[in-house]
Amino acid sequence: MNRVWSLLTIDGDRQYGGNTGYRDDPGAVYRYDSDVANHLRVQIGDIIFVRSRSEVLGIAEIESISEGAGPKDRLRCPECNATNIKRRITRMPPWACKNGHFFSEPINDPVRVTTYEARYANSFRPVSPELTVSRLHEAVLRPSDQMSIKELDLSRLEPFLDNTAFALLRRYVRRMQVPEENRSRLQDDFPSIVARRRRVLREISLRRGQSQFRERLVRRYGMRCQISGYGFAAALEAAHIRPYAIHEDNGAGNGLLLRSDLHTLFDLGFIGVDPCTLRVSFNPACLCTEYAAYDGIALSINGSSGPDPKALEEHWEFFQSRGSGDE
Repeated sequence: MNRVWSLLTIDGDRQYGGNTGYRDDPGAVYRYDSDVANHLRVQIGDIIFVRSRSEVLGIAEIESISEGAGPKDRLRCPECNATNIKRRITRMPPWACKNGHFFSEPINDPVRVTTYEARYANSFRPVSPELTVSRLHEAVLRPSDQMSIKELDLSRLEPFLDNTAFALLRRYVRRMQVPEENRSRLQDDFPSIVARRRRVLREISLRRGQSQFRERLVRRYGMRCQISGYGFAAALEAAHIRPYAIHEDNGAGNGLLLRSDLHTLFDLGFIGVDPCTLRVSFNPACLCTEYAAYDGIALSINGSSGPDPKALEEHWEFFQSRGSGDE
């Protein structure tokens, strides 16, 4: 499962928790090690917001992570041995620890660590000035002033993302996995009567919109699955090409009429439709099943203009990014 992170970076030497030796290139690579909280949770494909202490420098998707090993200087207070120490710029003595001790020089206690380099230069983009460090802090899931790698709730940052950043957001949303069902957790998420009522009204609104969306597709394509030709009405569903949660588009151009199982595979990226030829392709993981019979057929459009080519192109990119692995 991919996550979203805030990464604290400084162009040059970065000190954290008494550790020295981090050297970042904020637009290309982030270096950290096994002493840093969350170091094992950061993965390829995660979305990152790179920030300094005063501004958000950009957004990117982690393209690769290399692992190594080596020594690292760890600085300690000579009185209490604490590693939470800081160099003071304008005061003397120049060093202080969290316990209130002041000293001229720290103790250097070298240690061996696993080192990591997260690279993201190809996808790095600046963000809107509206996305400030304070707004980034408000989206942190588990706030802590002592962490340089913090997990974020991306939904709280959406209002401040420009079109360039939104492209990465769409890629992230496309890769989201279906969560495991957990009834007790669902009940905990809506503990109040007001919250439950809001949820019910929201679901009613969505169902009404879905019904109208399906009717539009039936009028355009007829009461048949556009891939399999299956014509049993109760098994046919209206599938959004661009996710409704992002685009809120219930127009006929953003939909396909699909058998329920094919709808699920389409949403998960196991089915794609070539925007140029309208030929249907299945992920190789599906070709050992009866779905192989539909691989390569032409999408049925019932003599209409068919779906929006731009919507198909976005989903085609998602389909191609899936590779050949199982869900």
